[in-house]
Order: sequence, then C-alpha cells, then structure tokens
Amino acid sequence: MKQEDKQYEKWLAEVKSRQPILDNPEELTASILDRISGISPPKKQRKFLIGAWASGIAATLLLLLFINDTCFTPVSQRTGKQNEYDNWSNSIPLPANWEEMRLQEKNIYLSSQYTQHRKFRKAQILQVIKEKRLK
Repeated sequence: MKQEDKQYEKWLAEVKSRQPILDNPEELTASILDRISGISPPKKQRKFLIGAWASGIAATLLLLLFINDTCFTPVSQRTGKQNEYDNWSNSIPLPANWEEMRLQEKNIYLSSQYTQHRKFRKAQILQVIKEKRLK
C-alpha cells in the first residue's frame, strides 16, 4: 500500500509542476467567453427580465392598495356611524335634574332608556319583517 501511495504522490507532484503549453492564449480566452455567454440564450434572459418587471409592478400596486385601504378609510363609513350615534344620543331626553344626579343614578337612567330604545327598535324591525312577508 505504501508503494502505491508514494507512486501516487510522485505522479501528483509531477502533474502539478507541469504548466500547460498554450500556442494562443487569447484565442483560448475568447473561446471560453463565447461558450459562457452561449449558455443562457438572450430570449430566456429577456423573458426573465420582462417577468421580473411585471411581478415587481404588480407587487408595488398591491402594496399601494393595502396602504390605501389601511390608512385612508372611506369618509362615508365614518360619517354614517357618527350620524347613527348622534341620532341615538339625541333621541334620549335628559331629565331636568341631570346635573344634580349622582353617577349611579345617571347610569341607571341611561340603561333604562337604552333598554327601551332597543325594545322599540326590535319592534320596528319585526314590523318591517312582517310587512315583507305579507307582500
């Protein structure tokens, strides 16, 4: 085994020490570069670039849409909910002694008014449903 190892080391050192003999190194370099550039055809590169641009534009548009939906909510939704709250809060008449009432008394009064309002609203909804069924 040692004889084979020695022979291998000798052969390897001999191969490493020899330099290749080139008649025309410029031609070899040009040939290598031509083969490298010929690996990926230009049509595939063009398709890849077009696809990359298209996906980049699509991603940008989606990002802008998400930002728009997140930051800029439609005004009609905000005003609609605000109007609904204003209408409900204005529909509850406050008693004359509201300022003198304690917090617990105010809470009881508003709770009872809210409960009455909910019952009235439920009755209205049921009335509309009955009218729709009869038609």
